[in-house]
Amino acid sequence: MGLSKPSTIGRLSLRGEKFEIIVAPDPALNFKLTGKGDIRKILLIDEIYSDSKKGLRVSSEKLKKFFGTTDVFKIAERILLEGELQLTSEQRRKMIESKRQQIIAMLSKSLIDPSLGNPIPSLRIEQALSQIGVSIDPFKPPEEQFKNVVKALRQILQFKINDIPLTLTCQQEESNDVYGFVNSFGEIEQTKAQKDKSVKITARIPSILMSYFLEKVNEKYGERVKVDIGA
Repeated sequence: MGLSKPSTIGRLSLRGEKFEIIVAPDPALNFKLTGKGDIRKILLIDEIYSDSKKGLRVSSEKLKKFFGTTDVFKIAERILLEGELQLTSEQRRKMIESKRQQIIAMLSKSLIDPSLGNPIPSLRIEQALSQIGVSIDPFKPPEEQFKNVVKALRQILQFKINDIPLTLTCQQEESNDVYGFVNSFGEIEQTKAQKDKSVKITARIPSILMSYFLEKVNEKYGERVKVDIGA
């Protein structure tokens, strides 16, 4: 493209079709994370591509079909917010390190040394993470990466977790989905079908995740799932 400014690609896939834009890296990342910014300054070329490297532009007809508009700026906003943004090496490094430190802070408040009964220090956790080389997602919330990191740490550390028991009650047809959701945060102890055809799922969720977990349960299921803490 012969651009003189630093650039990267935003990409959204819809029903098997790719839509790409060429954007300024830092403003584009800020827009994706916050939804704030002037898309006219973020977009370096006012075009939507099917393959930006080859310079293949998407026709107006196809844009109208998939986005309901041919307004490049409105489409670009949607691509950034809903699609993927290719991070520069420096952006990726900074975001991963930021997420890593957030996760370490959460772990230091959650992991207990079983022999001493004391919290495991942040430095020890950080050293352990370096040894096992656990993968950190730069975009995924730290709360949603917590369990996988804990699982990886168990390879080299002995610890207990500060957690809280709870029971979730849902309808049978939704129980598999609820089970998978709960299991991504904590440890499931029991699943039991009830006479009224509902299902009770008993689990333990790390204390540090509880507020986030309850918020996501409400966001995802609303009143369809009842949560009893300490049950």
